[in-house]
Amino acid sequence: MANEITLNVAFQTIKGNHKEVFAPGQKSYDQSTQGAHAPVVSVGTSEEDLSVGDIGTLGWLVLHNLDTTNYVQWGPKSGGSMVAIGRIKAGEIAVLRLEPGITLRWVANTAACKVKVLLLEN
Repeated sequence: MANEITLNVAFQTIKGNHKEVFAPGQKSYDQSTQGAHAPVVSVGTSEEDLSVGDIGTLGWLVLHNLDTTNYVQWGPKSGGSMVAIGRIKAGEIAVLRLEPGITLRWVANTAACKVKVLLLEN
């Protein structure tokens, strides 16, 4: 089979006299091996590795911060620590494709946050 993963993208911002629209629409991608890891995780206020479950080769990752107040920072592990490159504010969603073999770390700001994770096998 092909095109097992479908992603719909539409983004718009209007602020004052500035308007920006980015809407490439629906895109489909192949998944080489069947598999998913989809827990709700309590992310604490100390850095921790993102658990990948039984996923052998990392692929698409979707994170949804279910907290109503606090944000979560995320980034790759380097020398045992996180290099923060992203932030998911309360209620926000992040979608990215991971480099196979990377260890992703995250940490909640101020208080633990529940985050819905969807990690697909590459």
